[in-house]
Amino acid sequence: MAQTSGTVLAKAMTFYVRNSPSFTPVVFTCLIDAELSKSTATFDTTCKDSGAWSEVRPGTKSWSMTGSGNFAEDATFGYWELDARWKAQTANSYMIATANTGDRGEYGTAYVTELTKTSSGNDAAVTFSFTLTGTGELIGYTLS
Repeated sequence: MAQTSGTVLAKAMTFYVRNSPSFTPVVFTCLIDAELSKSTATFDTTCKDSGAWSEVRPGTKSWSMTGSGNFAEDATFGYWELDARWKAQTANSYMIATANTGDRGEYGTAYVTELTKTSSGNDAAVTFSFTLTGTGELIGYTLS
């Protein structure tokens, strides 16, 4: 597929897992939503001559990916695969991207730090939600 032009539709953006940047990524099965969050901690540099204003400098950067999906026992990559990684406390490479050649995505190594399975109501799908907490740099790249 060619690079996306105009507004990117939410259904085109998803999470993938891969064990190495060189291995073919596997898409999360039946993902409902995906979110990448980046933050920078700050540290205080306020001095007596700063007046009544706080002064800060940027410090450590961090990132996380959160999402939810419909639970399926036969998922290629879903709840049970995340559960195995959570239990083993292993870091894996995850990425958020579209499947379109030329689009830009981001990937990095993360741990599964939260995992929830939810069964609400009677005639509704069982869902799961998760948090992937990044360790190290989040890397941008262009899909080829």
